[in-house]
Amino acid sequence: MPLGMTGFGRAAVEHEGNSVTVEAKSYNNRFLKVSLRLPDALSNQELELENLVRGRLTRGSVSCTVSMAHAPEASGYRLNLLLARKYFLELAALAVELKAPAPSLSDVARLEGVVESLDSNEAGSDELLEAVKKAMGRALDELIAMRRKEGQALREDLEARVRNVSAVSAEVEKRAPRIIGEYRDKLKSRLEQLLKGTGVAAEEATIVREVAMFADRCDIAEETTRLRHHCTQFLKEIAGDGAVGRKLDFIAQEMLRESNTIGSKANDAELASSVVELKSEIERIKEQVQNLE
Repeated sequence: MPLGMTGFGRAAVEHEGNSVTVEAKSYNNRFLKVSLRLPDALSNQELELENLVRGRLTRGSVSCTVSMAHAPEASGYRLNLLLARKYFLELAALAVELKAPAPSLSDVARLEGVVESLDSNEAGSDELLEAVKKAMGRALDELIAMRRKEGQALREDLEARVRNVSAVSAEVEKRAPRIIGEYRDKLKSRLEQLLKGTGVAAEEATIVREVAMFADRCDIAEETTRLRHHCTQFLKEIAGDGAVGRKLDFIAQEMLRESNTIGSKANDAELASSVVELKSEIERIKEQVQNLE
């Protein structure tokens, strides 16, 4: 089933008391364009995360935002408990010896080395990267599910339009032979009117030659055959899996080219009206195909 290109997904994963959240959005684009917004701790992982998105999608403008919410006890710092205990015991003993007030925990916390700031290497550890990948994968799952629903709706609409094009093309093909017969009758009647009272009869060979030339100029059998083939191919491709948007766009372009050729050969009001309907429907098909991956 083809996918649409409009989607949204959001997922969060807990990592060492912190929350890693990923929001993914996608819109229409002829190609695949990936844009990432990452915290500084993940700036070196941009290429790897972009490849993760490219491994799941093939078309569309995709933006992913990664955010990290730190828990109060894990806001980029950690407590060196061994050093804190050592400081506290030694200071408490010193306070007894000097008969001074015992130290408080806040006093100990202000001493060098007790509270350590996490460096960027630790913040961007392999564990954090795996948490981000997990959240991004879930967000992309939601996004793709939404795009799949859109793709199903587009498929139903496109199939109906393509079948209508095929039906109109069949009517055009049926109409074409009658045009030649009508042209022959009109040509013969016109010649008879022009030659009336002159004593000269219209030569059948002349009529046949003119009708043959007209039929050759107005022959649309090849175009209608190719147009119906394109319709069949379109329905076959859209029923398959994978990214089919570009291929369907090409087929729709070929359908439009055949309808334009039919229109240039149309020498009949009824046929011209059918061609207008064909081109209008195919234009709608081309517009809708732009929404498929």
